Formats: sequence, C-alpha cells, structure tokens
Amino acid sequence: MNPALLASDIPADVRGWWVSEKLDGIRAIWTGTALLTRHGKRLNAPKWFTDSMPDIRLDGELWMGRGTFDKLVSTIQRKNSDWQGVEFHVFDVQAVGTFEERQHKLNRPLPRHVRAVPHLECAGHDALDAMEAAVVNAGGEGLVIRRPGSPYRPGRIGDVVKVKRLTVDVDRWQG
Repeated sequence: MNPALLASDIPADVRGWWVSEKLDGIRAIWTGTALLTRHGKRLNAPKWFTDSMPDIRLDGELWMGRGTFDKLVSTIQRKNSDWQGVEFHVFDVQAVGTFEERQHKLNRPLPRHVRAVPHLECAGHDALDAMEAAVVNAGGEGLVIRRPGSPYRPGRIGDVVKVKRLTVDVDRWQG
C-alpha cells in the first residue's frame, strides 16, 4: 500500500471490493419525488431536472466535473439558477439487497443529467494504488471502495471507505 494514502480504514484485503472515483460535489438523495441534501434539506432544483428523474430512491453526488466545486455551490445556491452543467452521479440505490443487486436497478434508461457511477472490481492493493494515482494525477480527489455484497446503510460505515492521499499543512506543523 502506498504510504501516502490515508490507510486507517482500508481493509487488509481489498480484492473483490468495488472501486469508484470520489467525486468532489454535493451529496444528494433523490427520494423519488424530491432532491435533498444528505441532511434532509430540500434543494431547489429546476423542474426540468426533477421531472425526468426515475421513481426509485437514489444516493449520489451533484457534480459539474473535477475542480468545479465552487462553481457547483454557486450554481445550486443561486435563486432561479437553470442548473445547466449540473449532473447527478448516482453511486447507490436506497433499497434492500446487496450492493450488486442494487446496482442492477440502475440498468435502466436514465435522464441525460443522471449518470450511474462506474464501479470496477479491485484486484488488490497494487491495483488500488494505481487507480488512486491515476485519478489524483487527472485532478480527482481520490477513490471510494465498497464491500461486495454489502447492504445499503446511510452514514459512515466500514462497508464504504474513502481512499485518498494524506495532505499535510507544512506551515502549520513547522510551529
């Protein structure tokens, strides 16, 4: 394992875990009728954005691309914003079943502004290191790994682990 990675919660064996990019966006939940923040606050998405959403509960990230977090926040907070360029990247379905079963529920036509986050099966720590390095070198934040067969559970649990580089504020530590 690359020592530069934040490894406190990364399992000793990651073979078979599902890997996706950690998107630097705004976490959102689609309830089937409303778009909410992870804390339950209603987001003022335009009608065109919500009218075509599927009738299942989705967990994901509002995103405009790498390096656009400030632009995203500004766009969704502005009154009467048209949300052009905002996409909803879905990484899970709020339903009963294994992670793999829930992912099959995303095998349906989705509106053009909704994307199912691709998950790749991890071959081991060397592969995880290589994927993380590729994402970071391309301007991404890191990865998320998910335990195979895991149930849907909101919140921070051991079935879902962030994999990102440890950054240290050198000025702060030089005292």
